[in-house]
Amino acid sequence: MALRSAEPWLRSAYQRRQYPRCLMNIYRVGIGLIAALGLIAAQNVGARVALGWRNSQTFCRVIVNATQGIESRPRGWFQRDWLITDFKITNVDSVGIEKAKEEYTATRAILESYGLAVGTYISGTNAMPRSHQSWWPPQTVAIEDMPDDARYQGTWPGNPARKIIDVTDKATRHAMQRAMQTIWKATPAPVRFVDNAAVHRSSGGAQDWSGYCANIREIRVMGSAMGSRQIFNIALNVAFMSDQETQLLIQAVGDHGIALEAPWRRELRRNAELTEKTRARYRQMLDAGMAVVMLPLDGDPLELAEWVHTWRKSTDRIYIEGPFQKPPDEALFGPGH
Repeated sequence: MALRSAEPWLRSAYQRRQYPRCLMNIYRVGIGLIAALGLIAAQNVGARVALGWRNSQTFCRVIVNATQGIESRPRGWFQRDWLITDFKITNVDSVGIEKAKEEYTATRAILESYGLAVGTYISGTNAMPRSHQSWWPPQTVAIEDMPDDARYQGTWPGNPARKIIDVTDKATRHAMQRAMQTIWKATPAPVRFVDNAAVHRSSGGAQDWSGYCANIREIRVMGSAMGSRQIFNIALNVAFMSDQETQLLIQAVGDHGIALEAPWRRELRRNAELTEKTRARYRQMLDAGMAVVMLPLDGDPLELAEWVHTWRKSTDRIYIEGPFQKPPDEALFGPGH
């Protein structure tokens, strides 16, 4: 009965006494199935490693610049959140480095238990003495980790010990990136908030835009190899970007993200021509696959959200920053914004 119910090809092999060939076919099919399942599993693992941009149509808030104290807020405040771009302990100088590390680890574990992706902060162009560092993880590369012949463009306003690299000098850029990589290896994270990444001429930038974009691209590639997405904070008025500058930025950022502290400046809001130029540049960057985090520091965030809603697409990766110190405003971050 067992033979009669067997598959025809198996019965034929039995009748011809071709057991080895029959068993070899079974072996090959099994190996092929195992290989296919292994490939699918590997692809799924890879998908879990990279931070995926969430749909922002139903809830558009992301939390930027989180610090100690966030763990004391009610868990319910974060039930719809998915991303904290950067979290750090900012009082290392008073509690000590070991205590800061312990607090960082414990608080980050709490936030991740909520289902949040938690990133780290670092400056993309600044370096300062290790003795001046007051955050954990460090907020800049240490001057001591830069070569003696590193080239600097200037110093941070009000803080002469904090130096700004010359982004046009490839050797200096790469030295900073190596030091940054060492910091990142000590604190693995799915996302990196890279501050001071670029200053456009429309915001007073004095360095060459192509140098900034080269640095952004190199950091993005480095971070990707370490399993993280990068969000580059840029001082920029998109309405005043040239076509070439826009293309350089798109190529540098790829499908990672930018953060803008003045996404629709007050002086542009009543100017129809500049507002349309702003919208068109956002559309160009978003259509290229870039993510945009808007930090509305100079105006009404609800007005910004309502304006964005008039031109955004369902596939856009566009988000608005919300503080962790208070519960999210559903009128601002909820459906339709």
